[in-house]
Amino acid sequence: MGKLAWTPDMYVGVKEIDEQHAELTGIINELYDAYMENRDYDVLADLINKVNDYAQKHFAAERRYMAPYIDEMPNYEEHMEQHREFFSSAVNFLLEYLEKGSGITPELLDYLTDWWFKHINGTDKVMGAVLKSKGVE
Repeated sequence: MGKLAWTPDMYVGVKEIDEQHAELTGIINELYDAYMENRDYDVLADLINKVNDYAQKHFAAERRYMAPYIDEMPNYEEHMEQHREFFSSAVNFLLEYLEKGSGITPELLDYLTDWWFKHINGTDKVMGAVLKSKGVE
């Protein structure tokens, strides 16, 4: 567990999506910083809202980009399922911690960083390749 680095090799090649991925990196790093500084409970409600807002905005953007090419996306249904799973799990994890009056745990940070890394470098790279082949930037 540690801070995430957003590097050019993680770009999928669609500017808006890459910018949003960088935003999620920042949100996860805010959670990590809060955890390391023992101020996680103080910022948890705000970060829950950020994760929720981010997920809705970002997942809608990806659907919008993929919509014209659904038949050419080899993993479209899997991609959508990963979005639903993230939204449900991440927000539920965060709400559970807030309701219990506890803070962020290493398990939550591990979940978020693992999901982020695998999704961007796997599913989103496939999406990016299809979109780039269609001239989407």
